[in-house]
Amino acid sequence: MDTQSTQTPTIEKPIVTEKKKKKKKKKKQSYKNMMAQILKPTITTEERIRLKKQSMQENALGGRFSKMEKI
Repeated sequence: MDTQSTQTPTIEKPIVTEKKKKKKKKKKQSYKNMMAQILKPTITTEERIRLKKQSMQENALGGRFSKMEKI
């Protein structure tokens, strides 16, 4: 008895090595720039004035009142 095995040729894929991307170093923020950013106002002067006027109007009479209907 003659047994023959059929073998299929295997194709080896070339090994691909992935290059790791170098991370860019973050530039350190100077102390002067850091303090300027921290102390910078978050709202503009126009917004601040508008908010102050609005709060003064609300507090002038103790708050806003709406008309009440009697049933």
